[in-house]
Amino acid sequence: MSPPERRKVVVLGGGMAGVAAAWRLSEPGWEGRLESITLYQRGFRLGGKGASSRGEHGRIEEHGLHVWLGYYDNAFRLLRECYAELDRESTDPQAPVRTWRDAMLPASEVGLEDRFADDWRHWIGSFARNDLDPGEPLGPDSGRPPGIVDLTRRGIQLIVDFVNSLPTVGDGPAGLSLTTSPSAPPRIDPLVEGSYLATVASLLEALVHLESPDGDLDAVVGSLGQTMASVRELLRTAVTLDPSQRRMWHLISFLAATTRGIIADGVFVDPDGFDRANDEEFLDWAIRHGADPGGAEFAFIRGLYDLVFAHDGAQRSELGVGAGTAIAVTVKMFFEYRGAIFWKMAAGMGDIVFAPLHQALVARGVRIEYFHRVDELLPGADGVEVDTIRMGRQVRLRPGLEQYDPLVRVRGLPCFADRPLLDQLDVDPAVLDEPLESTWCTWPDAEQRVLRRGVDFDVAVLAVPVDMARLVAPALAARAPAFGAMLANLQTTATVALQLWFREDEPTLGWGRPGMTVSAFERPLSTWASMPQLIEREDWPEAIAPGSIAYFCGAIDAPWPPDRPWPEYLEQHLSVAYADAETFVTQHLPHLLPGLLGPDGFRWDLLCGWDGTTDPLRSQFVRINVDPSDRYVMCTPGTDSFRLRADESGFDNLFLAGDWTDNGINAGCIEAAVLSGLQAANAVHGRSRTHRITGMLPR
Repeated sequence: MSPPERRKVVVLGGGMAGVAAAWRLSEPGWEGRLESITLYQRGFRLGGKGASSRGEHGRIEEHGLHVWLGYYDNAFRLLRECYAELDRESTDPQAPVRTWRDAMLPASEVGLEDRFADDWRHWIGSFARNDLDPGEPLGPDSGRPPGIVDLTRRGIQLIVDFVNSLPTVGDGPAGLSLTTSPSAPPRIDPLVEGSYLATVASLLEALVHLESPDGDLDAVVGSLGQTMASVRELLRTAVTLDPSQRRMWHLISFLAATTRGIIADGVFVDPDGFDRANDEEFLDWAIRHGADPGGAEFAFIRGLYDLVFAHDGAQRSELGVGAGTAIAVTVKMFFEYRGAIFWKMAAGMGDIVFAPLHQALVARGVRIEYFHRVDELLPGADGVEVDTIRMGRQVRLRPGLEQYDPLVRVRGLPCFADRPLLDQLDVDPAVLDEPLESTWCTWPDAEQRVLRRGVDFDVAVLAVPVDMARLVAPALAARAPAFGAMLANLQTTATVALQLWFREDEPTLGWGRPGMTVSAFERPLSTWASMPQLIEREDWPEAIAPGSIAYFCGAIDAPWPPDRPWPEYLEQHLSVAYADAETFVTQHLPHLLPGLLGPDGFRWDLLCGWDGTTDPLRSQFVRINVDPSDRYVMCTPGTDSFRLRADESGFDNLFLAGDWTDNGINAGCIEAAVLSGLQAANAVHGRSRTHRITGMLPR
């Protein structure tokens, strides 16, 4: 028998999903199964929504706020494999980031901003580090989520730790500490204490029933419901008088309601439990199971919604988050993290993740074609396979140059520049003034390329964001109803990012916990990440070097498709973003960094890079992500059933990759993108969906 014919694979898109697919496809020995692997990327850098590059003074300019969570096992494993292959200790010892441990820094403190009356209060959480390393399998059960018994037990401990963290008399703002308890007894109103004990007792009773082979689950559901109703009535007045006690009540209210709902709806025991729960908005679901309706403004809940860029309040029924996804993300974030709850990068995500992956993929023999924009995918006459891929080649390389090398070095670290490297391109320099990464770049293409099935490719992995898929694959959607339904029903939101460089360090500015990530603050810039670790990776002259770096991000209202011509649409939302940023910086940021205020108001002179003559915020970095390739996919109620798996495109030679697919997490995040890319590559190779994948929720 002759060996099977080797196939040519093209990966369309160089975001995290496309790169993960290329990584799994190109594992050692791939040449025996495939003839070639080619990744096509619009513009001059990899990364998609995870991209970053280097601007003036080597400053890191991100697409948004990039923080990895401790449960991102598959993403960490991929990154660790990449650094191991590069072996920078031997091959690039001058690079300041040589191993994955250099690259990823644990961060155990998380903050929330809690609005009480007309004031904001800090709520700081310190989550205990553990001895586990992310990206290492724990054994045959490592891919299974915790069961309801374990979840209930951990939930009770979370409540106990929270109560122990309440401030004693004379203390300042409450801080949630999951590591140690203060020696002095917590200050708790007797009524609140009794309600707390009643709720914990009810949860302990539930735990006994759950651990018993013949436990009465109906009794558990009924008992929890009665307890929560009684406690809510008792606390209606008490919890409005003290912010710490209100937080405690809302925490135990939502934990108890979630426990009751998981049991009543069979979320963890029924294979369809998550799917059914996702048909209902999380807050509606939790309130139905006994949570206090007033908890919609609970800082913990607002932080959860910020995490997935969901909308709460009046918009939540359409733009909120499905209950199943909210439960899964919360459980994984708090109960499945390894090492630390958050991990921050030692430089930009482009430097730490995508530059090393570019180097390693090229070394493996993957061809990366930059400056290639996917315009259209067309099915064959039989409608069974994708037959044609039309592309625009944005610029040509200089004669004799085989592949574009996008990397430059900043303080010895390979990075992506903030614009194309002209010395490698056969192009008019004016092209550098055009946003080549924009869908509506006005610069004329160097040429049109047409890839033909059987000649240029045999198999394609579509790894563009869902809004881009709508633009480039309408012909496929018309031939494959399920694919068309997915594109028609999934929703996205635009986001905004603001980066500020200050001359003073954070303690001087009034914040004593550098490196923390804080959420649930004023919108749209509701999440703040303190990033002092980046200072040494940038290249500022000593006289104007920053003492602190602050990142902010959040969701914004920018409808898709555009409601006006693209240049006007872009300018409108960019103007709004700058106006919102100025309001945020001058009116709200001093709550976090009070040292930014002086006798004459906000101290604009503290901004690094501002010359005192222009708009100060124009000297910083503001980015709006409104392009279809930049928007964030949402996990809105009722849409989960429309998501397709990697091998369900409806075409035999087309596989799907992106956090918008049915990948096991089904929320916009790096881990979901990696999962989808690995699953697409597994499907190309004819392997099981879960081959060498851990931590994926059963769906």
